[in-house]
Amino acid sequence: MKEKPLNLLNRIVLGLVMLVPGLMKLFVSGASGVSGMLSGIALFSWAPMFWAWVLILAEILFGIAILAKYKLEYTVIPPVIILLVAAFAMSWGSWGSFFLHLAAISNLALLAKWKF
Repeated sequence: MKEKPLNLLNRIVLGLVMLVPGLMKLFVSGASGVSGMLSGIALFSWAPMFWAWVLILAEILFGIAILAKYKLEYTVIPPVIILLVAAFAMSWGSWGSFFLHLAAISNLALLAKWKF
């Protein structure tokens, strides 16, 4: 079945929302920069370098999987978790960024055709 143009655009944008930050973390910030960012979050402070690599690889792999339209009903789960943690841990108080994270989460849920 052919994908509707708006759904295609939504999937491409959401895939890039995950892929581009993952590549930026890998090639610009580096794992040590991401580790420094994560060490300030109590949830990840016990092993920030491990979580930095998990975050970088997850953003890249799941961004590619979304772009490839690979099992979207399951593929969007890790990006939703990543965006939820980012919204509450990094964007709390920066309300524009916070609500953009929530908008991306709702679009991922629509992309996966989750039933609520």
